[in-house]
Formats: sequence, C-alpha cells, structure tokens
Amino acid sequence: MASPAEGARAEERLRHSVAFPWELHGVYPSATIRQEYRRRPEGGMRWFHEAVDRLHVALLHHIIPPVFRHGIDSPSLSVHLAAVRLTLPALTATRHYTVLAHTLIGEVVAGFQVRWGPQLDLPVLVYHHGIAEMPYDKSFRGIFRGPLPGQAHLVAIRAPFHRTWLDLLPALGSMQYFLTMCAVAVQLGESVRQALLARGARGSMVVGTSLGGFLALLHHLMFSTADGYVPLLAGPDLAHVMLGTHYRRFLASQALAHPVMLQEFLDLRQALQASDTHCILPLLAQYDRDMLYAHHATCYAASGIPVVTIARGHITGSLAFAALRAHVLACMQALLQKR
Repeated sequence: MASPAEGARAEERLRHSVAFPWELHGVYPSATIRQEYRRRPEGGMRWFHEAVDRLHVALLHHIIPPVFRHGIDSPSLSVHLAAVRLTLPALTATRHYTVLAHTLIGEVVAGFQVRWGPQLDLPVLVYHHGIAEMPYDKSFRGIFRGPLPGQAHLVAIRAPFHRTWLDLLPALGSMQYFLTMCAVAVQLGESVRQALLARGARGSMVVGTSLGGFLALLHHLMFSTADGYVPLLAGPDLAHVMLGTHYRRFLASQALAHPVMLQEFLDLRQALQASDTHCILPLLAQYDRDMLYAHHATCYAASGIPVVTIARGHITGSLAFAALRAHVLACMQALLQKR
C-alpha cells in the first residue's frame, strides 16, 4: 500500500491530467454547468469529508457479518455473466418492474424502473446504484431531477438482494453470490438498454455510483455497446477497496488469507487498459476514504482516462447531487453529440 507521502505526490501529478469532459470532446455546456464544476468547498473541510466516511464504516462494521464468510471460491465474473438468463416483461406506462434471473446459483430476483422521456428518440441513461443502497433508487432520485428527465429515458436497475437489508446478507456471504449480483445487474442493464433502443430511443449511456460505477465499467468491458460510461466515485479496482482501505476489517479471515483471488475476481485494471477508453468519463472524490483518490485516479491515468474531481468524501460526494448531475449532463452532451 502506498505511503501518505507517495499518495500526496501521486495526487499532485494527477492534477495535471484532470480535465472536464467538455474539454476532452470539444463540447461546451451552459455556464451553470461549468460553474458547478468550479465550485469547491474550502480545503479545511477535508477532515469533515474523511470523518463522515470513517464514521459510516464504523457503524456498518457493527451490523454486517464478516464478508465472504462462506467462501471465495467462484467462477469468474465473465462466466457468471454468460450464464445469466432473463426475460424482460413488456414495457408499458408502468414505472416499476420485477425480473426473475436464472444464474449459476439458481433463480434470483432483480428489478428496474423506467422514467420515459417526452419523446421516443431521446437517449437512454441506465443507472446502477451502490452496494447496500436502500431504497435502491435513493441516489437515482437525487441525481436525475431538474432538466435531466426531459432530456433522456431514465432507467434505474435494482441489483439482486437489494429489496431489504436482510436480502443483502447472502450477497455479502460468499463470492459466488456477490459476483452473481454484479452479473445479473449488468445483464439486466444491457437488456433494458436494448429494449428501449428497439422502441425508438437514440443513443445510450451507462452511469453508476460507487459499486454501480464499477458495474458501469464492467458493462463497458463485457458489452461496450453504450455511447458512454460514467462511473461516479468509483474505479476499476474493487479488490483494492476490500484489501487496501478501512473495508479490509469487514473481510472474513479466509478472504484475507487469499488476496490474490480477490484481485483475480475484482481488479479490472488490465482489462480496462486493453480496451477502448475514449467513452469513459469518470468522476472521483478527492477525500474519498472508500475509493481512495490517489489509487483510482492512477488507475484511470494508466488507461489514458482523465478524471473530473470534486472536493468531497465518498458519502458526502454521493450526496452532492448537483455536482453529480452536472457531470452526467456534461457527459451526455459531450458523448451523444458525437454519435
């Protein structure tokens, strides 16, 4: 793990590679959006953002059983994804849908909601929520308001095991269940995306926050069918989150004893570097103690991907709906105008 001094030097180097999405693609949004990006809390607030992340983890640690306590043996993410079989219900004016998916571990229940735009030929934005987000559309409702509902068809995917907190415990109990959760969410997002394009939508983006951002990157690596991918407060190395941050204390002893296996399952860095990354426009939080900024910005830099940075932590960043919305709007304008 990098020392604090090395992390500080990495942050300084990375400041020179940070760019706004409209600067990368030659699209200049309204002054309101540009102002959102340039708004920064005072530097003295760093302690607050980091303290909120630490407090959140301390509270969770008292209520969540050891993660992967039932084992880390599992087929890979790609094998899980290839095994998923699901059938979408007919899309109507109904907003909420439930889907039964057949997987390597048996049948699991997932869901999604659709907020139709005012005309059929608008783009589709598929959104993946974070781990343990209850209700699953909490951040979706925060980000996708204001002008966004009139500019796109909005889809929120509900990953398996996210109806209640009790439902979530099996997903954290074993690697097989965790990877199944990820695979079904990604496949469902692709299936709904295709269904809306078949109904006349033009263009698509996949967006996600925290674990949802990791799933957006996974969608890019497995399908690469969307026009753009916008991971918010997330990077390609989920193994680092589990092994190299305060979440390490959540892992069961057998998971801690096999760090290489976690990296094989959950570290997407090499695959990302080998992919076409021009359509990936991430946002990271400078004071994030869950997705450490220096590590994940370095991951993106190694793949030639500039990042947008906000001066928040993981939790305070996930609640900065105006800044997240501004980033999504800018990315939608930049990427979809290049179709």
